[in-house]
Amino acid sequence: MFLRFVAQSIRRAPRRKAMAIGAVALGSAVATAMLGAMLEVGDRVNRELRSLGANLLVTPKSASLPVDIGGIRYQPAAKDEFIPKAAVPKIKSIFWTLNITALAPSLHAQTEIGGRDVPVEGVWFLRDLRAPDGTSSAAGLRALNRTWKIEGHWIDDRKPDARADECILGEALARSLALQPGSALNLFGEPFTVAGILSTGGTEDDRALVRLEVLERLTGRLGQVDAIEVGALTKPEDAFARKDPSKMKGEEYDRWYCTPYISSIAHQINEVLPMALARPIRRVADNEGQVLNKVRGLMLLIALAALATAALTVWSVMATTVLERRYEIAIMQATGASSALIATLFGAEVALQGFLGGLIGAVTGVQLSGAVSQTVFGIHGSPPELLVPLVVVVATAVALAGAAQPLRRALALEPALILRERA
Repeated sequence: MFLRFVAQSIRRAPRRKAMAIGAVALGSAVATAMLGAMLEVGDRVNRELRSLGANLLVTPKSASLPVDIGGIRYQPAAKDEFIPKAAVPKIKSIFWTLNITALAPSLHAQTEIGGRDVPVEGVWFLRDLRAPDGTSSAAGLRALNRTWKIEGHWIDDRKPDARADECILGEALARSLALQPGSALNLFGEPFTVAGILSTGGTEDDRALVRLEVLERLTGRLGQVDAIEVGALTKPEDAFARKDPSKMKGEEYDRWYCTPYISSIAHQINEVLPMALARPIRRVADNEGQVLNKVRGLMLLIALAALATAALTVWSVMATTVLERRYEIAIMQATGASSALIATLFGAEVALQGFLGGLIGAVTGVQLSGAVSQTVFGIHGSPPELLVPLVVVVATAVALAGAAQPLRRALALEPALILRERA
């Protein structure tokens, strides 16, 4: 009897039912597309931001301990302090090793060119770094800063026989020395050829870059580096991430340690490199969190707006349906049907519409999610498998929520007054 009533009810006003199902399907499709992209956007945006540079800087401990004396900030000289170059791969042995996208060790020195002191930096330009577990990954400035452009050509230091007499000049330095790609200059008394002119808008514009091994030889600091830039995929910091880990209890510490916060990754790097101190580049890390939160918030807002629109459509359809069938409801009440039974009968009808609309919308939304990921981020992502049943359940709940108020008003009417009106 119950199923027959629901089936007969659904066959009435098919256009109106189709409109309700279509509204739920449209809202569900948009919600699925936005939620699917939102679940992927974190890693994808983070990876895009990681191509813009490092968010962690690792330096020797003594070089990381400035002292305030009389209100003046002093940085102690630490020429004897360094990070062993052989220890650099250990960074890829931390718990969150897969979140380390690239790293670039460097050695710093100064030399005189044209009567002025010029910073010279020995770097890895592009290397294959072998981690302690045997896996390989790209490392160096080019792996860490994929958006950098150069006039001329990059130095290829992936081959053991690569030229050692080439250098890269920052744009500002090259302009002040009136040099261009192919020009010759002396660094530390040895001849070099300018391979390219680099323009980054940062401190690199004022320095010369050479292969790390070359600067090690020229300065006599074999096997030493004094900074490592690290790019890591991180989770935006929240209130919990800002707690002092030294004051955390066991479970809190484990949760913090096993979450890819910028602070927890820095802590793990400090564990494997006890002679160094890893510090977040706060300006970069904070901006990443703001970007991710804004993108996710926008997508979540769009999804909620789509579902709210579907709920309003169901409300409108249900209000019209209840108005037309108020006499039927009054007869049912007069013959002894309880309000709970009537609500269940109409609720089953609405739930079926919500289920069908949600299923159609979720399946369509999966395809839209891939299109959004392809268009915005350049990849064809696939949302989690649990997203479809979740959206179907939410769509059914949204349809029931939209029908609740019109049905409650209809059940509150006096049956005698409605039947007398009909008579």
